Amino acid sequence: MLKVLSENAARTLLNAFNDAGYTEAQVRKHLGAAELPSLQLRNVARLLDRTSTATELNTLLRWFWVGVPVAKANAEKTIPAEMLGLLEQTGLIAEQGENWAATVMLLHTDGFLVAADHPSAIERHEADLVLWPNPTSKFLAKFAIRRHSRATLDLGTGSGILSLQAAAFSDKVIATDLNERAVEMARFNVWLNGIKNVDVVAGDCFAPVAGEKFDLILSNPPFFITPQSDYLFCDNSMELDGLCRRLVKEAPEHLSEGGYLEMLCEWAQVTGERWEDRVAEWLRGTGCDAWVMKGVTQDPEEYAQRRVKEISQDPGGDAEAYAGYMNYYRQRGVEAIHDGLVVIRKREGKNWARIEEVPKTPSGELGEMIVTSFAAQDLLQNADTDEAFLKLRPKLGANVRLEHVCAPKEGRWTTDSLTLRLISGFPFHMAVQPLVAEFLVTCDGTRTAREAIASFAAQVKAPLERVQSECQALLWKLIERGFMTVENS
Repeated sequence: MLKVLSENAARTLLNAFNDAGYTEAQVRKHLGAAELPSLQLRNVARLLDRTSTATELNTLLRWFWVGVPVAKANAEKTIPAEMLGLLEQTGLIAEQGENWAATVMLLHTDGFLVAADHPSAIERHEADLVLWPNPTSKFLAKFAIRRHSRATLDLGTGSGILSLQAAAFSDKVIATDLNERAVEMARFNVWLNGIKNVDVVAGDCFAPVAGEKFDLILSNPPFFITPQSDYLFCDNSMELDGLCRRLVKEAPEHLSEGGYLEMLCEWAQVTGERWEDRVAEWLRGTGCDAWVMKGVTQDPEEYAQRRVKEISQDPGGDAEAYAGYMNYYRQRGVEAIHDGLVVIRKREGKNWARIEEVPKTPSGELGEMIVTSFAAQDLLQNADTDEAFLKLRPKLGANVRLEHVCAPKEGRWTTDSLTLRLISGFPFHMAVQPLVAEFLVTCDGTRTAREAIASFAAQVKAPLERVQSECQALLWKLIERGFMTVENS
């Protein structure tokens, strides 16, 4: 069990790690790469060689990165007495014969030092292991809306990394987890990093926060679609994607007006159903606006193989495990499994839902992109007549670029394509014709859509009615995609 000591002890311990060079940059430089030890990568021998010299940093790395014991005599020579005492008092290290062994892994991420279970816990099939900050939690963190929040909920906190980050823009944060070990670990990480406005509690789904409301709910739940519940951090006992559906249905009760839920999830596509339909049903009757961003799609065979590989490094049980997965999917008519991000916002009135596949590798201020995208969709919903839309003043955004590709032809360069492209947020792009590109650049917010379209129709000597219809459709799409901002006239 990890033990929380005084605030001064936390500060002393954190400073000791930093002084020893146990930082994100130094660990990467010292080890040659920030790879976690892995039987699959077969990198343990290299990591042991890199940390073979008896130094303070190498002793810490062997304990809290590689996950091997260190002889007490060697540890006492390399680790300052005060630090060694704190490591033992907190339970970060424990006696193992003539050695001291680490009880957790420690990773620096986004400015925080985070305790989690060592990757070897997967090989030991420890169902309640606490996963280290992984790509999914880091992905969700990029999308977190970092505006002031009176109260933020981190549902399914794991190591607590999302709560640590949310503390900076929240008056208070409540972190919950069904896994008691995760609760213990998250509490320790809150203490170690000197955070004072995060409370960590145990419980299932929204039960620990009954009656409370939040401006922001972040959730990276155990969303894997599997026939068994091997690990609490990724598996759940509900049928297919039932847990994710439940969270979307129950979240509005815990959202303040204008509050957001941002949740990573997976959902199944079953025979006779479009991929959009299943997640659309989750949203019905919630009293929320929604933006569902579909990412990767996998067929059941690919998904099963991936999951089997993740749960064990031993190929001896692959055939049985794979058969179990495939029988589960076939019996339920699963044709594909999709992953993505669901964002809902509680709002009175007529709600809207935007469900779409989005490009990979988004960049920039993604939390702010969420807010501005919801605002743009609101504006479009309010401009529900031609007259209302034509009063808007469209303006090309600062993150828009026109990509001009030329090809050689008969001794000169000729235009091959023109592409409008976003360089921040999702990298949406759209092919445009030269005249359309010239029209769009005149949309600078000084003229109404009606005025800009009329001027363009006169320029190209085309009937205003036809030009207006085509331009309205184009402008609507560009506003929705974030290429344009708008102001009311």
